[in-house]
Amino acid sequence: MQFSIAAVLIGVLVASAAGFDRQALHASPPSEPSTTEDANKLATQGYLVYAGQFPYHAGLFIRNDVDPGTTLAAGSLITPNYVLTAADILRSSISRANTTYGYALFGTDDGLDQSRLQRINFNESDIELHPRYDIATIRLEHPVTFTAFVQPIRLPRLSDARSYARMEGTNVGSGGLWRYVRNEILTNGECGSLFPESSIDEQQICTNAYVGGSFCNRRHGSGLTVLDKSGPLLVGVISLFYQCTENYPTVFVRLSKVSDWIAANSDYVYDS
Repeated sequence: MQFSIAAVLIGVLVASAAGFDRQALHASPPSEPSTTEDANKLATQGYLVYAGQFPYHAGLFIRNDVDPGTTLAAGSLITPNYVLTAADILRSSISRANTTYGYALFGTDDGLDQSRLQRINFNESDIELHPRYDIATIRLEHPVTFTAFVQPIRLPRLSDARSYARMEGTNVGSGGLWRYVRNEILTNGECGSLFPESSIDEQQICTNAYVGGSFCNRRHGSGLTVLDKSGPLLVGVISLFYQCTENYPTVFVRLSKVSDWIAANSDYVYDS
């Protein structure tokens, strides 16, 4: 899909210039309520995922011994043994209970054919948290079985210096029926202009809610993918998002900038 520069500029001009609070985190809108002008008329529940469409996507179900419920998150399968996800939600669970555990669910959860689903447990000892960025790896209790519905996804080559700006990025949500949305990827300069009180640095990548719609089904840890000549490529892990009625960009950790850490904390083998 091709996007016009004019569409991006309209999104940038209409969007609010208020900064974001990283501690308020992922589903919280800015402190001041949105005006009619700020509201994103393109808010969407996204599109239903069909079986095998995103075989790398994982639903994560996180528990501990203090909180009574289960926290829903998401991740991306990068090898038979490892899932790449966000760190903050795992770190929060560990800090509250000194431990956390759960399971990953693979295979499209459309509520129809449960036989294609694979459920694999993990424990706190299987989790590695990045010391600075909102990214983590989870080692599964046992490897997944590759099927048409469960497959790993590629990460950027070590020599890949692309910004991915103007490319179409896909993000999958979890919880209930899985859904997805596609948005244009912004330059970091455009993204930073929407968050003037906070720094959008080279370790981040943003998508534009005004080209593709503001998604209402995002999950902590879900991946941002692009399509290049070799197929789907995982380029980001979600770090900050607002409610679907807000027009702020969605911010991801840029995976090409943390490849050394991923290699050291998983069994992923990078192409040069």
